[in-house]
Amino acid sequence: MKRTIAGIVAALLLTAGAQAEELGVGAAAPITGPQAYFGTTLQNGMRMYFDEVNAAGGINGNTFVFHGEDDKADPREGTLVAQKFCDDDSIVAVLAHFNSGVALPALPIYSDCGMPQINIASNPAITQQGFEHIVRPIANDFAQAGFPAQYARETLKAEKAAVVHDKQAFGQGVAEIFSDNFTKAGGTVTSTSSVNPTDVDFTALITQLKGQQPDVVYLGAVMPQLALFAKQMKEQGLNARLIVPDGGYTPDLISQAGKDAAQGVLVSFQVPPMDSTEALKKFAADYKAKFGQDVGAYSVYGYVAAQVLGEAVKLAEEPTREGILAVLHDVKFDSALGPIEFTPEGELTTAPIFLYEVKDDGFVLAGKSGS
Repeated sequence: MKRTIAGIVAALLLTAGAQAEELGVGAAAPITGPQAYFGTTLQNGMRMYFDEVNAAGGINGNTFVFHGEDDKADPREGTLVAQKFCDDDSIVAVLAHFNSGVALPALPIYSDCGMPQINIASNPAITQQGFEHIVRPIANDFAQAGFPAQYARETLKAEKAAVVHDKQAFGQGVAEIFSDNFTKAGGTVTSTSSVNPTDVDFTALITQLKGQQPDVVYLGAVMPQLALFAKQMKEQGLNARLIVPDGGYTPDLISQAGKDAAQGVLVSFQVPPMDSTEALKKFAADYKAKFGQDVGAYSVYGYVAAQVLGEAVKLAEEPTREGILAVLHDVKFDSALGPIEFTPEGELTTAPIFLYEVKDDGFVLAGKSGS
């Protein structure tokens, strides 16, 4: 039987249509509580990407259904969310989690169900345990805390550093990396202290630190402790420069510490200034047009993480967990943050870190790793 060209085309379209699906995407971050600003702006960036893709007709005809969950920055909540995503057959990949302490216990759950995971948390151990289902499109804590140590020694000429952490996977991890790098660079760590993650009064500790006369204090913790510590350092007259990790890159650091106390605080962060490239300027403008607010600290992170999944779906023979997993480490593209390409362990091959200083009501670039 002869078939006309029109009939063949119609058959192909029907086949393509039958194969196109709505692909579920799981995402988890804190969207309530003290870290809600981070998780909300992160997930806004993800939604923005998938909305754009869906409006353009999807990828290979497949559109995305975004399932955003609140893990509350709590490890137990994170494991419950991970199991929920695993049990939902419509979910083909996850963009999670934001906190290292939440991401680490969730890793084996995602691995057991063969779930592709684009991870946002930065603790180096996340990619050092041999899990093959994960990639991380941001700099890890070796860069996050290594460059501030280098900056303290070479630029600030700091000889002595006091190190404090909150006993959590992220906070303790960056504190240990800072100590190691500061010591190797010839500096002296006068003390390493720990606080509980719920502590709000650091009076006794700051009194002890004053006696050590450190040039810098490195605090491995998250908000609101970063702001409270800065505020109490100012109140007690501890004049060392305070250096904190990326959780401090939020207007809340200045508003909660107070403008005077926040001045000069140094914050490491993975994103360059939003006005530094045309791509980032466009992203910030598009974000404000969509959400009616300025772009958040982690919005472009979320967008790029979602892009990684989109690129994987383009490469995959089938848009399934198995199909995406098979090509996840092969993803390679130019993002608004620069080139994205992964090592076999799932780390970025190039991952710069930026150091910002609080000046007046905002953050001013103070340095960049490798510059």
